[in-house]
Amino acid sequence: MAKSMIVQSVQVGPIMTNAYVVGCPETHQGAIIDPGDEARRLLLLAEADKLEITKVLITHGHVDHVAAVGDVKKATGAEVLVHEAERPAYDNCVAQGMMFGIRASEPPPPDGTLSDGDVIEIGQLRAKVIATPGHSPGGVSFYFEEQERVFVGDTLFQGSIGRTDLPGGSLEELMKNIHTRLLTLPEDTRVLCGHGPSTTVGVEKRTNPFVLEFAATS
Repeated sequence: MAKSMIVQSVQVGPIMTNAYVVGCPETHQGAIIDPGDEARRLLLLAEADKLEITKVLITHGHVDHVAAVGDVKKATGAEVLVHEAERPAYDNCVAQGMMFGIRASEPPPPDGTLSDGDVIEIGQLRAKVIATPGHSPGGVSFYFEEQERVFVGDTLFQGSIGRTDLPGGSLEELMKNIHTRLLTLPEDTRVLCGHGPSTTVGVEKRTNPFVLEFAATS
């Protein structure tokens, strides 16, 4: 049986991005994954669960996933972690926002760099960093093995996959990483996506048309 963790999901911003507030029920340390907008709303969720936000975890640097990082950092002093290959997008999120009509706060310099295989501690929770580029050059997923959850950003969706036509995107790389890095996780693993509803590894292996087409042609 999966161990417990606090997970609050809320859709933020004009693109309806899923931002997540996660926490350890024993220590009440918490993290915000992909604060794409509406920092105050995310902080109120953390406050409702009595969480001290100690980390901000970024799956990738697109503006709809990072626009509120600066505001969250200012309010909490949390450690901001991002993959080095996402720095060009992350550092230019204000300019990105102007292109897409999203108001972004100036992003703070990251406090640390995410690399494949890193283990992030949030109280008694442990999240393994899984490199899943393809939607973006340094995209990562956060796998909480004991809690049977993986936060995948825009790599994989219920019945779909992330777009690959933005700078640094690669359909071949995306599909390879979905198959070798995500769909190899236990089938009951809950997949928490950057947009839309959650799903499971098993459901996507059996029903996702992009996954099935790739498997048939590989």
